[in-house]
Amino acid sequence: MTRWGRLCAAGAVAELLTELRAAAEAAEGAGYDREAALKALGEADPGLWLSLDRAARTVEGAPLPAGEADPLRLLLAAMDRDGRTRQAAVEGLAHTGGPLVATALALRTADWVEQVRERAVEALALRSAPDEAAAAVRMLLRLRGRRRAAGALAAYREVLAAPEARRAVRALAAGEEPQTRRFGVELALELGEFVRGDLVRTALRDPDQMCRRLCAQRLLELDPDQAGRLLWARSAAVRELAVAALPEDVPAARLTASLADPARIVRAQARWRLYSRGEPPALTYRRQLVRCGPQSPPRLVAGLALGLGECGDGTDVPLLLRLVREARTPWPPVVRRAAVRAVGRLAPREGLLGLLGPLATDTDPGVAREAFEALARVAGEVPPETVWFGRTRPEPAVRKAAERLRRSAQRQAQSGHRPR
Repeated sequence: MTRWGRLCAAGAVAELLTELRAAAEAAEGAGYDREAALKALGEADPGLWLSLDRAARTVEGAPLPAGEADPLRLLLAAMDRDGRTRQAAVEGLAHTGGPLVATALALRTADWVEQVRERAVEALALRSAPDEAAAAVRMLLRLRGRRRAAGALAAYREVLAAPEARRAVRALAAGEEPQTRRFGVELALELGEFVRGDLVRTALRDPDQMCRRLCAQRLLELDPDQAGRLLWARSAAVRELAVAALPEDVPAARLTASLADPARIVRAQARWRLYSRGEPPALTYRRQLVRCGPQSPPRLVAGLALGLGECGDGTDVPLLLRLVREARTPWPPVVRRAAVRAVGRLAPREGLLGLLGPLATDTDPGVAREAFEALARVAGEVPPETVWFGRTRPEPAVRKAAERLRRSAQRQAQSGHRPR
C-alpha cells in the first residue's frame, strides 16, 4: 500500500487534508505524487470524501486557486469553505472528465449554496461513461438521505435511462460494490435491459440477495415455468419465490425438497401450498420420514424433522425420537439436532425433562445445545448438576445455552414467589 493509500485507510482526515494541500502546492516535479494521491482518492470510500469535505471547512489553510487545470487543485478547491471558490472549481471540473471528477461533482450536489448545487447537477448530467456513472452513483447513494441532495439521484437516474447510457447501466449492474450494483440491476430491470439469460444468471449466482430476488421476480413474471429451475437457487428468498410460483396442482411429492429446505421461509411457503388446497402438511412429513433410512440424505431427513416440528403435534414425538436414539445405525449429528429441536417444540411439558434431559450431556455439542434450548420450557425442573455440566462444557454454544437455562430457572423461581 502506498503512502496515500495508508493515509486514506487510516481515516486521519486532518493529516490527509494537510498532505493533499502540500501535494497540490508542490512544484511541477511532484506530478507523480499527485497522481498517486488522486489514485488513492479514487479508491477511497465515499465516507472519506464527506469527512474531507467537512474538514476543509475547519482545517486552517490557504485557499487554493480554482482556475487551475490541475485535477488535485480543482478537487480541493471544490471543498473550500468559500462558496465562490467552490463554484469556480465546479466550473473547472465541468470541463474535465473521469471518475474522480464525477465523484467530486456528485459531492457538490449536496452543497449548501444553491448556485453550486445547480451547476454541479448540470455538469454531472454530462457524465455517463461507465466508470463515471459508477463513481457518481456511489456518491449519490451515500448522499440520498440529505435534504440538500434531494432529487439529485433521481435526476441522474433519468440521465442513465437515456438510450445512449445503456452501456453504463449494464456496467453498474455488474459492478462490485453491492449498493451500486443493486441500483444498476433495478434500473436495468426497469428499462428492460436484461434478457432471460441475464435474469437466470443473476437470480442464481449474484452475490447480492436483493439483486437475486429482483431478477427472480421478473423471471417468474415472464416465464413461470422457470420455477422448477429456481428451486435449486442458493438464495432462500429465490427458492421461496419459486415455490410460490409452482402450479396449483403440484404433487406433494414434488414439494418434498422444499418442505425439507434448510430455510424456514421456504418450508413455510411449501406448507402453505399444501394448506391452501386442504392437504395437511404434517401427513406428508410423516410419510416421508417413515420412508427415510440410513441411506437417505442427512440434510433431507433433518429438514423433514424440522418441518414436522413446525406443524406436527405431540403424537409425532415417538417418530422424531427414533431419529435421536436409533441404536443400530446412529443418525448423523445434523439429523439428531433437528429431531431434538422438533421434540422440544412438540413434546408436552410434563414429559419433556425425561425425554431431553439425558441429551443435555450428549457428546455432540449441537445435540446438547438444542437440548438445553428446549429444556428452557421447564427450566425450574432441570437438575442443578445438569446445568452445571453444560456451563462447564468446552463448547461456547453449549455453555451459553446452559447459562440461558440457568437464568430462565431463576426468573421462574422469582416469579413463583410473587404474591398473586
